[in-house]
Amino acid sequence: MEGIAAFRGREFYQGLFDALVLGMGAAKGYLFDHGPRVAVQAQTLGERVGMSTHDLAEVFFGAVLADVGMIGLVEDEWEIPVPQLSPAARAEVQTHPERSAAAATSIPLLEGVGTLIRHHHEWWDGSGYPNGVAGEEIPLGARILRLADTVTALGEPRPHRPRRSSEEIRDAVAEGAGREFDPELAALWLELFDRDQLPTVQSAIYRQIRERAVEELIFRGDPVEPDGGLLLELLASLIDAKDPYTGGHSRRVARLAEAVSGAMGLDQAARERARAAGYLHDLGKLAVPSRVLRKPDALDDSEHARIRRHAEDGAELLGEIPVLQSFAPACRHHHERWDGRGYPDGLAGDAIPRIARILAVCDAYDAMTSARAYRPARTHFAAVTEIR
Repeated sequence: MEGIAAFRGREFYQGLFDALVLGMGAAKGYLFDHGPRVAVQAQTLGERVGMSTHDLAEVFFGAVLADVGMIGLVEDEWEIPVPQLSPAARAEVQTHPERSAAAATSIPLLEGVGTLIRHHHEWWDGSGYPNGVAGEEIPLGARILRLADTVTALGEPRPHRPRRSSEEIRDAVAEGAGREFDPELAALWLELFDRDQLPTVQSAIYRQIRERAVEELIFRGDPVEPDGGLLLELLASLIDAKDPYTGGHSRRVARLAEAVSGAMGLDQAARERARAAGYLHDLGKLAVPSRVLRKPDALDDSEHARIRRHAEDGAELLGEIPVLQSFAPACRHHHERWDGRGYPDGLAGDAIPRIARILAVCDAYDAMTSARAYRPARTHFAAVTEIR
């Protein structure tokens, strides 16, 4: 891909959205494809109740972005199984609909989606959160998301419980009708279940739904290509939520990489690629447990190895998205060293991709001048001296 044209282009935007969804899944580990599964279930229900194309698109975005606010919250409680969340952890979890809604509405044209996301944990009887609204006061799209989210979650294993059987999920919907779920939506889901008409989640089905939704809400038939810069910002926010000690790191590396590329005399396309690579270089950190990223003490060998793997994890994630595959080498090799003693592949000198060499310097400078849990920030003079 030659140049990004200031992060514009349908394919680039779609690719960034896929990276966002995959990154969310990586951050939540065992919930890797939860959002797409919810999206397929919700789309089926929305179609059956006669939703417009626009409303179906909003439901799709609501499904895949509903849990973005969970990133960085109570991860230890999920990864180390506990029979029941503590009151403090429960209260933290209950903030995620509002956090998710704020993230969604930061993307232009998704303002309406924020309302659905905010209310996707409200219950029909008013006992849900965050606002305790009830019945038809809950937007229809949010009621659909509540049902689709629940049946999807029950069908997935969790650290503290196994996957529920199909009959157990059916019983949960029947019992929750009129309490957790809109009774008419619950009856519709039960009818589809009994007739074996609920869709199985296939990547092709999900991609079709995604393309329709993005075309409807983002592109709207407009010949002007959408700006992907805000999606890059949102991806950076996810990484910051996972590792708050490096808050703003990806943005700063992106700006530095663009500036260094310019100082090297590279053309506009190369500068834009360097900036985008700066946003994406730490994507693999979303898969690293927060307790490792935030550990204030010295890391043990296994924890060091887990953090070092973020370069490979990020490259693998980008490699799954055709339009972003060209960024995978920069992501994989930004911790290589000129003398060959870096990781993951021990490349040396000119064998390291140029964009990765640029990121290595910018990444090192920002790391040295940022505070960490285990040390204070170094001065600009000290960091520049180290780099020289």
